[in-house]
Amino acid sequence: MFLTTRRVFALITLAVGNACMLAACDDAPPGQPQTAPGTKSAPPPKVAQVAKDMGAAVSAGKTATAIGVHFALGKVPTVGVALPMEIAIVPHRKFSNVEAHFEGPDGLTVTAGEDFGPRDDVENETPIQHQLVLLPAREGVYMLTVAVNTVSEEGDETRIFSIPVIVGPSEAASAPAEKPKSSPADPATN
Repeated sequence: MFLTTRRVFALITLAVGNACMLAACDDAPPGQPQTAPGTKSAPPPKVAQVAKDMGAAVSAGKTATAIGVHFALGKVPTVGVALPMEIAIVPHRKFSNVEAHFEGPDGLTVTAGEDFGPRDDVENETPIQHQLVLLPAREGVYMLTVAVNTVSEEGDETRIFSIPVIVGPSEAASAPAEKPKSSPADPATN
């Protein structure tokens, strides 16, 4: 069978799509035990409730199974305008200590709330609230990096998360340009 470039491209696209779907299969929240049919199951585990307008930060690897980071922007990211951001750190198991550090790339400065914690005796599925303020310097797509350090019986571990921030033009730059006002005709030229 002769494979054309079009078929090869289609097969590669299909293979990449299948690999992505398989990689996402293990991203279910922790603590979902499976029971055999006919056996009594325990009550469902407690699951943290975060605000409906919050999105989940992207975790590096499978770190979201131990702890999650959620965020909500206070307004549309705009150049030169302070941007409040609500953060919810959600541990999926008990930690004796949790702390976090927030860092923006060049063009997205964290002006308040750069560090959180340490917070002791963190309970399973109990969201921890934090607020930070960002200041976008220019338009673009940025990734705010969140390093969450946890201490548990297993030891210390740092987990990395990313929060995407898409910054639009400043309000002055996005306002429509005013048309020049026409001056009244000079009576001397008429």
